[in-house]
Amino acid sequence: MKNFFSYYEGSLSSFIDAACQHTGTLLKFRFCPASDSLISDLKQYAISIDSSFCHVIDNSAVKHIFNFHSSHDEELRGQLPLAKSDLLLIPEIVKNYDSLNVSVNKRNQEVILYSKTFSDNTTFYVEEVRSGRKELAACTMYKRKKANSPTLMD
Repeated sequence: MKNFFSYYEGSLSSFIDAACQHTGTLLKFRFCPASDSLISDLKQYAISIDSSFCHVIDNSAVKHIFNFHSSHDEELRGQLPLAKSDLLLIPEIVKNYDSLNVSVNKRNQEVILYSKTFSDNTTFYVEEVRSGRKELAACTMYKRKKANSPTLMD
C-alpha cells in the first residue's frame, strides 16, 4: 500500500517552518510515544491504547492552527492568538497535562482535549485517536488568558 504522506526528520521547530511552506503531500512529525499516565487515564473513558501509539502533528494541523487561531480575532472569542512558541509546547502539554477530557468529533472519531496551565494562560490541545495507524494526531489548539491574569484594560 502506498503512503500518501512522509515523516519529517528534524526538530519540531523546523517541522513547523516546513509545514507552513509545504504545499505538496501530507507531511507528518512524530514527537513522542503515548505516556503510561495517558494510557492509564484514557482507560476511564474506555479508550484502549498502548505504548506503540505515538503523538503526531501534520502540516494540515499546523496550517489550521495558524489560519484559525493565530490572529487577533481570537480575542473576540475570549482567546489569545497562538504563535510558533505555543506549538513548541505541545510535547510538554501531552506529557504533563493538568487535565484531559474525551469527546467524539463530527466524523465520529474519539478526540482527546488536553489542558495545561502556564503562568499567564491555559492552553488547550486537541488530538484525534487513529487506532489503525496507532497515532494520536493533532487537530487544533487554542489558549485562554488565566482568570487572574491582568488584561489590557488593567
